[in-house]
Amino acid sequence: MTPSLHVPGASLRASELEALRETAREHFQPVPTWGRPGAVLVADFRPSMLSGQLRAFRSVAAAEALALIGWRVALDGGWVALLALGASAPVLVPPAQGEAGMQEIIAGLVRAHEMAEAMALTGCFDDPPLMPALRALDGLSLPGAALVIASAFEAPGAGLAAHVETLAGAYLLRLLHVTDGEGAEAHPDCGLVALDANLPPEQAAPYLGQALR
Repeated sequence: MTPSLHVPGASLRASELEALRETAREHFQPVPTWGRPGAVLVADFRPSMLSGQLRAFRSVAAAEALALIGWRVALDGGWVALLALGASAPVLVPPAQGEAGMQEIIAGLVRAHEMAEAMALTGCFDDPPLMPALRALDGLSLPGAALVIASAFEAPGAGLAAHVETLAGAYLLRLLHVTDGEGAEAHPDCGLVALDANLPPEQAAPYLGQALR
């Protein structure tokens, strides 16, 4: 954890996430095999995600990846919803379509990350368990959609594996394991994709377009 979050790659800016629309258009190939009406994006902004060694915090890389996916889904005519988790109350954005919908998703990501930064700067460094936080997905009630969870999956909490199996039965589930260059293994057969936080969006976009198929 850095003593100050006001360094490059530590905070989210709406303008930068908005600019990823063109990155998604140019470098992120559509995912035709999804065949789903929309996607629920889950961003993990718990304290352990607010760390990074080279390019960006893992939380920022997670938000960038989810924004790229959101833009790709929106460009393909689908809706996008958001659940952002932190050490305080989650941020929920209900399903919305098109550019206006992505503006709401981006505003939700930035708001949730600012809340996470504020909690960290007060000395809140302990992750609440991931498992109970994911219960907030029940409030979205969107079975049949795609579900993408971007997290380092630290402090999983009891029963996470079983709950993930339940989610996989209700959604087309993809797990983005966000790392800080340590090279986590991908397991495409079970929907687990490794994402290095040091990968800039223009390189992450084509990688995600292939890995999430």
